[in-house]
Amino acid sequence: MLLKNAENRQKQKLSKFIIQIVMVSLAALLGGISFKNFFEPAGIIPAGFSGLSLIISKGFASIGVKIPTAVIYLIINIALFLFALKIFGWKFLLLSALGISFYTLGMQFIYIPALANSVKADKLLAGILGAIFSGISIGVAMKFGGTTGGSDIAGVIINRYFPKVKTGYCMLLINAIVLTLSILTSSILTGLYALIVAVVSSLTTNLVLDGSKRVIAHYIICDKDEEIAHALLERYHRGVTKLDGIGMFSKKEKSVLVCLLPNQQSDEMKKIVSAIDHNSFIFSSSVTETLGTGEFLKEHSIFKNKILKAIPNLKNKIKCNRNEHIKKLKLKKKCKFEKMHIVAKQTTDASLNEIAEDNN
Repeated sequence: MLLKNAENRQKQKLSKFIIQIVMVSLAALLGGISFKNFFEPAGIIPAGFSGLSLIISKGFASIGVKIPTAVIYLIINIALFLFALKIFGWKFLLLSALGISFYTLGMQFIYIPALANSVKADKLLAGILGAIFSGISIGVAMKFGGTTGGSDIAGVIINRYFPKVKTGYCMLLINAIVLTLSILTSSILTGLYALIVAVVSSLTTNLVLDGSKRVIAHYIICDKDEEIAHALLERYHRGVTKLDGIGMFSKKEKSVLVCLLPNQQSDEMKKIVSAIDHNSFIFSSSVTETLGTGEFLKEHSIFKNKILKAIPNLKNKIKCNRNEHIKKLKLKKKCKFEKMHIVAKQTTDASLNEIAEDNN
């Protein structure tokens, strides 16, 4: 049974990794398409290394050397990728390599004339739409364990050393350099468009990354604290803390339960609490930061707990089976020895009888 569960878990990990590969690839492709069909046709220099690549490409073009923007983007990312080899694991690097590859393909080859022509008339609309799609692309790629390259990897590296600095804001700081270069090489208006793209893109990235991670602290004032706590522990496998309170109007003792849950589980939790105690009172607040080693946000693995509980029993069972097997072998050996002893005795007695008869 344990072996079967372990095999199922391995299959789940493989399926999850395949989903990561698909989602990172699609997200990167979306980012490349947004560059090719929004920023480039409208003449907007986007933030990030894609914008830096465009500036370098225009610089070479001004001296008569034509180098595709996608090629320059790929070269910059290879250099950054080699630096990241010392920091991140193979899975992140593999997913990032896929992200860089698909982003480059999208930015070089996937041109949609109907879309590109429609945004040429309105640069502001092109910049906002391109920034939104670019932010979604970056956020989804990071959410599934990879990046689309460029400032994404640089942002993740900074976030690795400074966890309190959000990845989106890291990218915003990096993009300030590109913004300055776009003003120096083009015009202030181009720089303003680049600023809008940088801000919208970073906000969208943070929304994608942090939207599903938002944690809500729920305070439940109730009488049936044991039943409610048991139901929450069984359903969500998360910590519940009980506080003692007194209603200053009624002077009655009340229990206050504190439970931290992801935002998407809040509505279901309120229904569970109301079904158990319809007189309960619940109020909630967003949690911006958690510190310490408490179990509030650590989801317990039911499979792991089952394994840990089963290991001692399994060891005892194996030990008992081994002892029984040894006893059976010893008993079998003893019986065989006794049988051989009886046969030998019978043979000896028969030989002695024959000798006695010959003597007579």
